[in-house]
Amino acid sequence: MRIKFVAVDPCSQQHCHLLYMLLDERTAEQSISHKEMPTYDQHLVFVASEPYKAWYLISTDEGCAGSVYLTRQNEIGIAVFETHRGNGYAREAIEELMKLHDGPFLANINPRNGASIGLFRSLYFNLIQETYKHE
Repeated sequence: MRIKFVAVDPCSQQHCHLLYMLLDERTAEQSISHKEMPTYDQHLVFVASEPYKAWYLISTDEGCAGSVYLTRQNEIGIAVFETHRGNGYAREAIEELMKLHDGPFLANINPRNGASIGLFRSLYFNLIQETYKHE
C-alpha cells in the first residue's frame, strides 16, 4: 500500500490547516454540500464537532495527499489535492476505508463531477437515486 491513514485530530492546527486548504481547492463541480467557502473559524468549529464516524488524512511519502471520511450514514467522501491527483490515491483510500469499516456504503456525488462518478462506478457503486432540492 502506498498510502497510510492518519486519523484527523480536531485539536491539531496542522490537520485543520490541511483540511481547509483541501476545501479551498474544491470546485463547484466537486462540491455537494458547500455553496460558499466557510471562514477559517467556521471550519475550525466544524472540525471540532467531529461530524464523521471516521475521518482520515491520506498520507504518502510526499506528504498529505488528501482526506477521506465516512459519515454516520456510511457515505464516503474523498478529496485529493490537485498536485496528487491521477496517482490512484483516491481509489486506494476508498478501498482501505471499506476494509476498515462495515458496509454497505454510499457516495453522494455532484452529477457534474465526472471523475468521481467514474471512480465510484469502477469500484462497483451503482446509481440509486437523483435528489432534487427547492430553496
